[in-house]
Amino acid sequence: MKRRPLFAVTALIALLANACTQHASFVKADSAALGRVVVYRNGIAYYERKASVDSDKLTLKVPADKVDDFLKSLTVTDAKTGLPLPVSFPAPGQQSPDGQVEMTIQLPDKTHREIVLTYVTEAPAWKPSYRVMVSDAGKVDLQGWAVVDNTSGEDWNAVKVGVGSSSALSFRFDLHSIRLVHRETLQSQDTFAKAPPLGGSLVLATADESVLAQLDDAEILREDGHPDVAAETIANAKAPRDAAMRREMAKAEARSGRATAGALGDLMTGQGYAHTGPVAAPVQQYKMAGKDQAAGEEQRLRSLAESLKGKKANVVIEGYANGGEADANDKALDRANLLRNQLIERGVAPAQLQAVARGVVPGQKAGVRLVAQKNTDAAKAPDDNGAPVGESHFESGTPMTVLKGTSAMVSVVQGAANGEVVYLYDAEGTHGDAKYAFRSVRFINPTTSTLETGPVTVYGSGRFIGEGLTDPIPPGATAVVPFALDRQVVVDRDGSTGDRISKLVKLSRGVLTAEVMHQKTTKLKITNRLGTATSVLIRHNVARGWNITKSPKIVEKFGDSHLFGLEIGAHESKTIEIEEATPMTRTVDLRTPVGLDLVKVWLDSAKDAPDAVKGLQQVLQFHADMARATETIESLRERADEYRNRMDELHAQLFSLKAVKTAGPLMTHLAQKMKEMSDKVSSGTLAIVAEQEKLLLSKVKFHDALAELTLEKQGVAAVASARSDRTTPR
Repeated sequence: MKRRPLFAVTALIALLANACTQHASFVKADSAALGRVVVYRNGIAYYERKASVDSDKLTLKVPADKVDDFLKSLTVTDAKTGLPLPVSFPAPGQQSPDGQVEMTIQLPDKTHREIVLTYVTEAPAWKPSYRVMVSDAGKVDLQGWAVVDNTSGEDWNAVKVGVGSSSALSFRFDLHSIRLVHRETLQSQDTFAKAPPLGGSLVLATADESVLAQLDDAEILREDGHPDVAAETIANAKAPRDAAMRREMAKAEARSGRATAGALGDLMTGQGYAHTGPVAAPVQQYKMAGKDQAAGEEQRLRSLAESLKGKKANVVIEGYANGGEADANDKALDRANLLRNQLIERGVAPAQLQAVARGVVPGQKAGVRLVAQKNTDAAKAPDDNGAPVGESHFESGTPMTVLKGTSAMVSVVQGAANGEVVYLYDAEGTHGDAKYAFRSVRFINPTTSTLETGPVTVYGSGRFIGEGLTDPIPPGATAVVPFALDRQVVVDRDGSTGDRISKLVKLSRGVLTAEVMHQKTTKLKITNRLGTATSVLIRHNVARGWNITKSPKIVEKFGDSHLFGLEIGAHESKTIEIEEATPMTRTVDLRTPVGLDLVKVWLDSAKDAPDAVKGLQQVLQFHADMARATETIESLRERADEYRNRMDELHAQLFSLKAVKTAGPLMTHLAQKMKEMSDKVSSGTLAIVAEQEKLLLSKVKFHDALAELTLEKQGVAAVASARSDRTTPR
């Protein structure tokens, strides 16, 4: 039910000012009476006249500025035989002083004849207007009226007046002017030898393209889990340097006689290995960018997304790499996919964006370039959603009189229709509301014609209860027209986005490239404050390239708009979810939580790529060992800290008791306690050392497994259900 602009429907202007007038003794004044007028929405009107003629001529006078339309569409036939009759008229500039062009219809003889004349000419407006009377019986009374204006300069006496709409095209064309065709003057040629045409290269025309934007590599935002962010975070990560702990470990090593100081020292300082534990969320949003710069690039990205939403052209995102850069094509494509993903997340239709790799291009730095292709099918698409143009025709049942310079209302629909009062939640429309549902009237068009866009006045129980505006309603289609906002149905809106792997593309040294289904979920909690049950409809627009994967029952689909329906009891609340998905390509580092989470759940249902499955399961097992060792170390450290705090307390108490002569037994007891705490700290330190060794071994195994895990075959399919949710308010 996507809204479309109000059609400029207009009423009629007569083609002929005094179209048929008396000419000498040949035609009576009322012999060519207007019998029927039908006005269309596309700026034209159809006229039908009938004339009774007893002579061999019928003369008409046509305004000079209407002659072209008249000649383009005029039909003159004998009512009895159906044969066409010829028409003659003077050349341009021969009109009478009153600005009229005299046209003569030639008849074979002076026998009495009935002649039918029809023609089409431009016309102003017929304007639709509707009334709906609602009741509780599942029916509504529907009235439709067309406002027709007679600006033709003649009275319409006892004329059948109709209105209609169609997809018919109409235009102006010069038929009255004399048209001479220029002919070239030729002469005899005595030369028979002919030189060959000049040779040359063929230049192929290229698509009409325009560059919309260009971003350097440092200006492209990196998402969590991306290898560039992971590399920067890992390079900057340092394990905590606790001097007291280092002293305790040195003492423990001395007592145990184990020469592990070098390895443990490296482990503490973060040197000698790549840090592969749980990586903290990066402070910076993307590679080599400061906080202010990241905010500026985010604003630029949002502005770019907003500008693309208003364009109909498809956009190609070209990725580039620097000369000498390893895996240049892969890096170029990754940059293009990064920007494509981010534009989609900010509301650009996926079908509008295409990511391609240009690799290394001389003079082009690493980054991306957005190119609009104007000569695409998308650019030629109409403004609306491609819905069919409705056909309609309504005509007054009895002749009516409309005096020149006046207007009339023609009934186009009258009677009962299936309908009811419902609530419509429309947060995405131009005049929608994100918090409350509109009280609306829902009814089915009972006619065989399209009801044109127009205002709808709604009555209930003998009183006015609101008014709205309807889209065009095809025959038999359902219309939902909001007419009041009473705040009785409240909607709380929330949303989230997430990715789940659908296909493994490439895996090399811990970096995974995969096709993921990017999902966005809209969650609505709908509360009915009324004391009675009610029907609620939810309008939701689906952009090109997105597919609905989960939703309530679809009541109606119109273009990109979907209408979902549900019943809510009195004082009841219900929660629904609308889930959409679109494919994206993501590159993640498996050493990061984001990468591991994506793979972890995918493995639960993966059926294909057995080698990759086995290797990834082993990687996850080593990571789980690392996590357990890290958790144990943290627990032991917390316990050691408690023992140290207790030792500090005991030390202070012993110092205080030195001045008390009778405190000997107590001091002995406290000294024993302090020795016990010291032993526990020592044993805890040894336990930490052991767990640190386990952690180091697990990290080495983790790294080795990642280095061995490689998947170069493109397009290895995998059944996917892995998902990494990132909740975002919407």
